Amino acid sequence: MAFDAQHFEYQNPPEADYLWVETILFPIVVPEADLYALIYTNVRPGLGVMWNQVMVCGSLTDTRAELLHYNENPHLPAPVRFSRIDSPIGLSIDAVDAPRKFRIDYVADDGTEIHVDWTNLMDPFDIHDPTHSPQAGSVLDIHADLESGKKQVVGHADATGRATGTMIVRGREYIVDSIERMDRSWGPRDPMKAGKPNHIVSATFGEDLAFHMICPWNPGVANPNAFQLSHGYVMEDSEVYGLTDELEMTSNHLGMVCTGIDMTVTDIRGKKFRLRATPHVGAPWIAAPTAMVHNALMRWTCADRDGYGVVMSTRHLSEL
Repeated sequence: MAFDAQHFEYQNPPEADYLWVETILFPIVVPEADLYALIYTNVRPGLGVMWNQVMVCGSLTDTRAELLHYNENPHLPAPVRFSRIDSPIGLSIDAVDAPRKFRIDYVADDGTEIHVDWTNLMDPFDIHDPTHSPQAGSVLDIHADLESGKKQVVGHADATGRATGTMIVRGREYIVDSIERMDRSWGPRDPMKAGKPNHIVSATFGEDLAFHMICPWNPGVANPNAFQLSHGYVMEDSEVYGLTDELEMTSNHLGMVCTGIDMTVTDIRGKKFRLRATPHVGAPWIAAPTAMVHNALMRWTCADRDGYGVVMSTRHLSEL
């Protein structure tokens, strides 16, 4: 399915109940300053409520107590239109020319500010479209309450984009000019089932080379057999190629913190890429009551190139 502007409006059908959610996520990074900000919006239109989270981290930690900034409110009024989010916490997200261009502004009570234009460098990659993802329809969905092979009125797409603007943290202003991966999703989602073990991986080496991978994870299995690749792409020289399920991957952890990744992926052309990563900054993220997530801005290498990108390492509370 081609994601266009209407997919950044509400998608809930008339029969959707209180479990239906609409989400959008933007990571804003300043790699040279070791800063990573997460902006997350989750709306339940059937209830008329919105959940906003904004967090900024500048160290590698296993506790939210060391975040440079944290703002969360799960009990906010839902916006009239999903394409124009204005939150009482000081956050606004405007789909000015979806699916390519967005404006994000955030002003918090403690002086933290984020003002960026986000421009996608590609059309959204639809994980349910077999012309995008070779594994579409044949693997478990990233979201816990969706089953493979079962038709669902759901959506999930990722897109690598460039953020430009400014960020103010603890009284200091930083220039933002970086590339990361945003996502947009909707569908029925039980918060107590959220948190399928996986690694959601982003690795950027410039506008000419960037990766995104969704890798289901079995923490009970030792490396190198703990991971699979369900969906992903490489954006190379302005072209996007889906990744196959051929994957070699190891990931090491100290508690919840991912301390290193070594992975080799293969795209639909048969081209292989070896990627290695170590964390620089990161912190826990409570994405749902049962989702135990550690997000980290990693330093990546691919052949002779250096890059960066966020890794979301997720476990389900019941499995810990």
